[in-house]
Amino acid sequence: MRACLVLFLFAWLCSVSSASTLGFAWDNDLFVGEDGRYTNGVRFSWVGNAHEGCDDSSDRGLTCGLARATTFLPGVHLNDQKHALAVGLEQTMVTPSDITRSAPDYADVPYVGYSNLELGMFSWNREHLVGYGIRVGVTGPDSGAEQSQKVIHKITGSEEPRGWDNQLGPDVIGGLIAVFANRLFRHDHANGLQTDMGYSAMLDANNFLGTAGISSFVRFGKNLPNNFTPDYAGVGTSSSQVGLFDHNGTGWEIFLGASAEYIGYFYLEEETDLYDLETRDGIFGLVVGSGLHLDNFSFTLTLQGSQSPLRNNDDVLSFGNMSFMWKI
Repeated sequence: MRACLVLFLFAWLCSVSSASTLGFAWDNDLFVGEDGRYTNGVRFSWVGNAHEGCDDSSDRGLTCGLARATTFLPGVHLNDQKHALAVGLEQTMVTPSDITRSAPDYADVPYVGYSNLELGMFSWNREHLVGYGIRVGVTGPDSGAEQSQKVIHKITGSEEPRGWDNQLGPDVIGGLIAVFANRLFRHDHANGLQTDMGYSAMLDANNFLGTAGISSFVRFGKNLPNNFTPDYAGVGTSSSQVGLFDHNGTGWEIFLGASAEYIGYFYLEEETDLYDLETRDGIFGLVVGSGLHLDNFSFTLTLQGSQSPLRNNDDVLSFGNMSFMWKI
């Protein structure tokens, strides 16, 4: 019932906007030939149509009303910015390296499923973007992670995971999000190609994986989109959808990104004493990707690698991501 209500809210929000963006993203370590640890992440996201002129009190819509109520937050202004609401529904799962075991392996990681709803607002101009939001979610059986993984593994012909009876949870997850992005430059080459570069910073304060991080990217292509960051990974925020379809025409991109992230809280370490887990203070990561953009559709494919967030694991945490976005 709760899942149906969330989906109904999501569908209703999509229906009330005539120039919004709908996104679906899928992270999976099967894309890099692995199966374990961070094994899967799925995200459905919606960013509403851009509202300008929210300083005009005659606009009594929800978007401008929220913008006026949040001008006390850093970076939110009314007279020189666009504003849009955002909704995200995501699910992630963590499993041990050997998913054929039904008994817990206390030398590895436990089974953990996590699903959450994100509600927020973005404000931006040509050079800068800020976003603020809240997360609320659950871990444990109510997350639906067990069912999702079994369906995916059946489709892909992978081994059936056998240890979900010992998953962590149930617990309620909540938190606050703040994101800032800046476009440093965009250069138009004589041959019609373009190069641009930008960076972003994000605070994701929650009781599942609380982090603060920075990232930067450089990309090259033709008719580059006007979003502030490429779509690195499905699990995160929907900030990459802002400005994506601001101009028409077919285009493509290749990009390289790097990130550094401080880890303040990790559910896997804090919620069990049976497993030998200790979280690193921070991690570094790299991402490479490419994208194709049409008037009303965009697709990106990325490969990402980083240090494991756990000190007792020196393996590279790697996975792939496919993101599909539509102008609706």
